[in-house]
Amino acid sequence: MAIRRHIETAGSGTLIRRTTYLVALMGFFVLVLLARMSHLQLVRHSHYVGQAQANQMQPRRIAPRRGIILDRNGELLVANRASFHLILVAEQAEDVSGTLTRLENQGFVKTGRHGELMEALRLSPSFAPFAVRAMLPEEQAARFAVRRHQFAGVDIEGLLLREYPLGPSGAHALGYVAAVSAADKQRLDPSVYAGIPLIGKTGVEGSYEEDLRGSAGGERILMDAYGRPLERTSDLDPLPGADLQLALDGELQREAFAAMESRRGAVVAVDPRDGGVLALVSSPAFDPNEFVSGMDSVRFAELNRNPALPMFNRAVRGLYPPGSTIKPMLALVALAEGYRDPGQTMYCRGSYRLSANSRLFRDWKREGHGTLTMHDAVAQSCDVYFYQLARDMDIEGIHEGLAWFGFGAASGIDIAGERPGIVPSRAWKRSAFSDPAQQSWFPGETVVTGIGQGSLVVSPLQLAQATAQIAMRGIRYKPRLVEAIRDPVSGRLAARAPEPAGMIAPESAEHWLTVVDSMVAVLHGPKGTARATGAKLAYTAAGKTGTSQVVALPQEGEVDPGEINERFRDHSLFVAFAPVHDPVIALAVIVENGGSGSGAAAAVAARVLDTYLANHSPPDQVAQAR
Repeated sequence: MAIRRHIETAGSGTLIRRTTYLVALMGFFVLVLLARMSHLQLVRHSHYVGQAQANQMQPRRIAPRRGIILDRNGELLVANRASFHLILVAEQAEDVSGTLTRLENQGFVKTGRHGELMEALRLSPSFAPFAVRAMLPEEQAARFAVRRHQFAGVDIEGLLLREYPLGPSGAHALGYVAAVSAADKQRLDPSVYAGIPLIGKTGVEGSYEEDLRGSAGGERILMDAYGRPLERTSDLDPLPGADLQLALDGELQREAFAAMESRRGAVVAVDPRDGGVLALVSSPAFDPNEFVSGMDSVRFAELNRNPALPMFNRAVRGLYPPGSTIKPMLALVALAEGYRDPGQTMYCRGSYRLSANSRLFRDWKREGHGTLTMHDAVAQSCDVYFYQLARDMDIEGIHEGLAWFGFGAASGIDIAGERPGIVPSRAWKRSAFSDPAQQSWFPGETVVTGIGQGSLVVSPLQLAQATAQIAMRGIRYKPRLVEAIRDPVSGRLAARAPEPAGMIAPESAEHWLTVVDSMVAVLHGPKGTARATGAKLAYTAAGKTGTSQVVALPQEGEVDPGEINERFRDHSLFVAFAPVHDPVIALAVIVENGGSGSGAAAAVAARVLDTYLANHSPPDQVAQAR
């Protein structure tokens, strides 16, 4: 019994000691916890309060107002309008893919764009707001506001979107804006474009992007536990973009596009006195408003696959054989360089040969024009006259002479994408062909160059510029769409001075009279190739028809135009300026596969001239340039 009591007493003591140690250890940990809590609450209180507030404050960039674009008369050509965007911040969303799916199911995001949006979000910073739906209708915006708490990381943002009142008629001159793409982000300064969702792609929008875009501002938004904004604090106000005033005439632009009637081709009209571009139309075209709302890849591919090439700017990038529209330019060069005298005559029998057994080069008038002066040859567009003139000038003389008018070189217009064209020469052919057998220049090539065929190709813009140079008796100005830029801070409108781009100064003023008078006779003379068009004009205009061959036709026998595939028919061209004594407009028109220049292109040109001169010049009586 004594032994048993001893064992029980010893066991009880051990239990007490262990309990004491455990209580002491627990007390120690409680003291450590209390000390740590005291440190956090008393010593580090202000630090963690600041961090908690910072977690609730969401920084956000504020997009600037993009500059508007006006025409020469103050008409609004490109505007901004308020709209709602549905934005998603990837790092705030619990499940990005699932969130997009739910947005699609409830109609807030268009179906079929899931993969495209996921890829775009993957390439964008996870902290940056990304527009998953542009131009959200007000009804849907109100419906989403009620369900906002169901979509973590998604919110509605009010933005200004581009609006193009001219629609397709102004597409190639004004260009369009689109969302900043992954490719754009790789070449752009991220500090500049942070908070700027759209970028100019083509036309004025693209070339004047730096002026139009402005600078983004910044703000901080205090959010509650449900992600709802409670308070906004502005850190930096956005700086709006500059406004642009164009030389373009909005009414003329619409009328020129309508006159083309969706046919393939281009119209370029310039003010010969300063180089201002009054109209720049490429037809057919696209609606730039489609890009603002976010064009899907299917629609974009459809536009690019369209065989009519609505995305292609024919006015500055299209290259065509000019046909007989270059005859006035060659005539002036021939007079200035002494290849011809104004009163010198030659006989046209309807065809031309370099030698007795060589190829036959036909005139458009098979029976011939008879005896002609240079004036007559231009007015009646005699090919035989210019076959012989080209032979006398040689290809090098033609090359140097056409360079006087800016052919073969970019004009320097203030939108991107211009192509310089080709004015052939022996040196050009040697560089263009690697095969020695193709490098030799043949006399027949010189002959066809004299009527604007062969390897000679020019743009509609170049033709308009050359015509303006004749209208100004030798002075050519660099073409420009933008005439003035309004500073966003001071509000001052800074005009851009005209830039001379070329000068022709023949020794005799009679040379200009001969050429201009012959162009007047094209429209108002008894044998002019466009006399039917000229008879309808209430003012004196100078012009020149042109018909450029698309494919070579058999030399012998007649070919019924109705049997030729539409795509292989001749191009119709026309150049003109008016009024003759005080020109305010010069233009070039091309209607692809439109046939004779006295038909389709001349009709378009007359409509454009009538529209502009109705408001800018009183009609005068038909008279010779003398």
